[in-house]
Amino acid sequence: MDVNIINSVLASLKNTFKIITKIDIYLEKPYVVQEIEKHYDVVTNIGFTGELEGNILYSFTENVAKDIVNNMMDGMMKIDEINDMAISAIGELGNMVSGSIATNLEKYGYNIVVTPPSVFTGKIVKVNSKGAILGFPVYVSGDNEMDLYFIYRETN
Repeated sequence: MDVNIINSVLASLKNTFKIITKIDIYLEKPYVVQEIEKHYDVVTNIGFTGELEGNILYSFTENVAKDIVNNMMDGMMKIDEINDMAISAIGELGNMVSGSIATNLEKYGYNIVVTPPSVFTGKIVKVNSKGAILGFPVYVSGDNEMDLYFIYRETN
């Protein structure tokens, strides 16, 4: 496993998240999992193809998703529920972080193209993959209320 992949995801998540949401996040050491089977309220999925192919999943509790969207709105409107506006904002955050990941990976010779985001609400996420699944625990307000999963395999 190339450490440049891990560092690209970490740098993009931390820097882009701060710029877009105005929230300082704390990241723990990433870990490898065989499958994802957790309960989340909001999940953004962004696929990618190129020298690596796979998916990036951004998984949130409902409260963190609402807090993130409210910070992104910067007081222009108040989000009290996961409505269409909140889903759009969460999708756009995932899109921006994923674009940054793609840019950082390109520096190390991994050229990827990201797909538009899909945002899901519900309680169950189960992912099984033939590639590697890297989990990145994210602490937004003190508790581990968000996870990023980078699911990939090399195509060459």
